[in-house]
Amino acid sequence: MATHQPVPAEFKGLVDLSADLLGTFVLYATDDYFAEKENLLKPGPPEWREGAYTDKGKWMDGWESQRKREPGHDFAIIRLGAPGRVRGALVDTTHFKGNAPQQIMLEGLEAPHTATPAQLLADERWVPIIEQSTVKPDFPNVFTLAQPSQRVTHVRLRIYPDGGVARLRIYGDVLAEDRTFWRPGSVDLGAVENGGTIAAKSDEFFGPPANMLLPGRGVNMGDGWETKRRRTPGSDWAVVKLARRGVLERIELDTHFFKGNAPQATLIEAVDATGMDADVLQTLLGSASPSGWRVLVDKTALVQHRRHQLEPIHAMPITHVRVHIFPHGGVNRLRLFGYALDTEAESTALKRLNALDEKEARAVFQACCGSSAWVDGMSARRQFPSVRALFAAADEVWWSLGAKDFLEAFAAHPRIGQTKKAAPQSEKSAEWSRGEQRSVAQADAATLERLAKLNDEYYEKFGFTFIVFATGKSAPEMLELLEQRVRRGKTDEVETAAAEQAKITRVRLEKWLREQISGR
Repeated sequence: MATHQPVPAEFKGLVDLSADLLGTFVLYATDDYFAEKENLLKPGPPEWREGAYTDKGKWMDGWESQRKREPGHDFAIIRLGAPGRVRGALVDTTHFKGNAPQQIMLEGLEAPHTATPAQLLADERWVPIIEQSTVKPDFPNVFTLAQPSQRVTHVRLRIYPDGGVARLRIYGDVLAEDRTFWRPGSVDLGAVENGGTIAAKSDEFFGPPANMLLPGRGVNMGDGWETKRRRTPGSDWAVVKLARRGVLERIELDTHFFKGNAPQATLIEAVDATGMDADVLQTLLGSASPSGWRVLVDKTALVQHRRHQLEPIHAMPITHVRVHIFPHGGVNRLRLFGYALDTEAESTALKRLNALDEKEARAVFQACCGSSAWVDGMSARRQFPSVRALFAAADEVWWSLGAKDFLEAFAAHPRIGQTKKAAPQSEKSAEWSRGEQRSVAQADAATLERLAKLNDEYYEKFGFTFIVFATGKSAPEMLELLEQRVRRGKTDEVETAAAEQAKITRVRLEKWLREQISGR
C-alpha cells in the first residue's frame, strides 16, 4: 500500500493544498546544494539512511542548502496544486538535527499558474501567512493560523539563515476559480481540486475516503478509501460535501485495484442542507440513518476492478452526497458530475443585470464586446436564468455572427502597446484594455518598437487590429504571436481573431460579474 505522512491532528478534515497528486510543484530555490528542493513535497514521511552519502555530502531526505557565508537567507517558491485559503502548515525538520534552520517564514501570493520564477521573484504582492518563527530541529513543527489567509496560488518558504527542511505541508480550504462553475458542461462537484471534501465517514482503517476525491485513477489499492472488515450487519459509508450546491447528472464509482476486497453493492443518498441549522446538519451527517436523506442511486451491484457508471434517479439541488458500500471494502475514486447552481451573491449580481434599463444593459455589453449585433443579441436574451446561461448566451450569440460583425468588434480594441483608447471604445472597455495589457508597460524599448512596426504591417495586410487574449501574457509572448499570425492568410486570421475575441468577451463578463459580487 502507498505510504503517506500522517496528518497532524490540528489539520484533520482540511485539504493538503501542497499535495503532489494535485499538481503542486517547487518552482525555485535559492540553493539546494545538499538535497533537492523537490523532496519537500514527497508524499511519505522523511527517511533516514544510515551511512548513505553522495558526492556532495550526507544523503538527506528533504531540501537542504549549503552553509551561508554571506548575509541573507534561503527560500523556495512552491506553486500549489490546489489554490485556496491556508489555515496552517507543517514544517517538518525530522532528521535535520545539526543542520536545521533556526527560523522560518511563510508567505503567499495569488498569481497565474503560468507565472515564471522570474515573474514571481519580481512580484511585490507577497503577504505573510506565518510570520518569522522559530523551529525546532528534528521535529514536525506545526503552525496553525488564528484566521485563514487570503486565497493564494503560490507560497514562499523562507529559512533563516540556511539549512534543511524535510517536508512542507500546507493545509486549508480549496477555492477553485469561479469560472470553473460558470462554464457550460458538467464539472466534478466532488473533486478535491474543485473544493469537494469529506464531511463524515463510518470507517477509514486502511485508507481515508478523501482519497476518492483525488485526481486520476490512483496508482494502487493504497490510493483509495478502504474500510476494515465489518463483522456486524449494515454498510460502511462516507459523506462528500460538494464544492458547490448543484445538480448531479452522472456518477462514477471506480473499484480500480480493489479485486478481492471490492464492495458488493452501493447505495447513494443526497441532501440539500441549505439553511439547515448547524447542529441538525451535524447530527444528519454523523448518522447512518436514512432519515433526512433522499435516495439518489438505488442499491446497485458492484464488481471488482471496474469503473461503474451510475445515473441519479432525481435531478434535485443538493449540497451533500452519502455513499454506502455493502458490506465493506474499498473504492478507488468517486466522480460526481453535474452543474453548480448560482450562489446567493451570484444570483444577486445577475438580478442586477436583468433589472438594468435598456441603455445601462447595453453599456455593460458594449464594454465586453464592440459588436453592435452582439450587444443587440445579448440585450434581447435578457432575462438570464443563471450565470451559466449568461455565459452560454455570450458564446452562442457571438458565433452566430458574421465577418462584418467580427470586424466591428475588433475595431473597438487599441493596438497592443497603444496607451490611448480606440475611437469606438467605451471608457470601461478602455480601462479593461489597460489592465489586460499591463505587462506591455514593462517591455523594453526594442520590444515596443518591434510591436509597433508589426502592428502596422498586420493592419495593412488584414485591415483590422491584431486581437489577442492578452491577460497573463508578457510583451515578448504577444510579440511572438504577432510574428506568427502576420504570416497567415486572411480567412484563417479572421477565425483566429474571432476566437480570441470570444475569450476576451467572456473574461470581461466575468470581471463585471465579480465587480458586482464584491460590491465595487
